[in-house]
Formats: sequence, structure tokens, C-alpha cells
Amino acid sequence: MAAIRLSAIITEDRQLIVQVPENIPAGPVELVIRLLETSSSEVINLALEAARAKFAAAGMLSHAHRLPDGVIPPTEEEMLRAGILPPGARPSEELINEDRDER
Repeated sequence: MAAIRLSAIITEDRQLIVQVPENIPAGPVELVIRLLETSSSEVINLALEAARAKFAAAGMLSHAHRLPDGVIPPTEEEMLRAGILPPGARPSEELINEDRDER
């Protein structure tokens, strides 16, 4: 059977609104939903968004990975300086082995 292309709208409460032309006979059909590209270049993962909504509703959605307002992140140079041990310091491998109780 030939495919018929129709436009539709999915509302915020996840209802599908579609107007079927008069010449389409009543009976079973197969419905395939293909999201149209939006103006945003961001791809929406529907399963991820559904999980986020559930965690948010349960008060369990963490935003800890985001910097608090007003915090200025360190520059690349500052991060590089923070990773350099001071002169005479024990090597990193020694400190790690000590933490792991490996000698």
C-alpha cells in the first residue's frame, strides 16, 4: 500500500494531533513518528529527558557538576601550575602507592 505523508503536532501533554484526509479508508494503519529537525543543533535523547524528568520530580536530579553562579573557572595556565609538584616533593607514583598500601 502507498504511504501517505501527513503533518502532526505532539502537545506538551504528549498527545498526538493529526487530521486524516477524507479519502483515507477506516481501518488499521501503521504509524511511524519521525522528529523534524528543529532550529537547535542539539539532538534530543527522549529516554534521557524522561529519566531527567523522573529524577527531578523525585528531588534526585543533581546539578553538582555545574559551577555555582559567580564562580570563575581557572585558566589553562592556572590548571597546569596546580598540577606541578613543588621542588623536592616525593614523586606522584610514590604518593599513589602509599595511598593504595602498595610498596
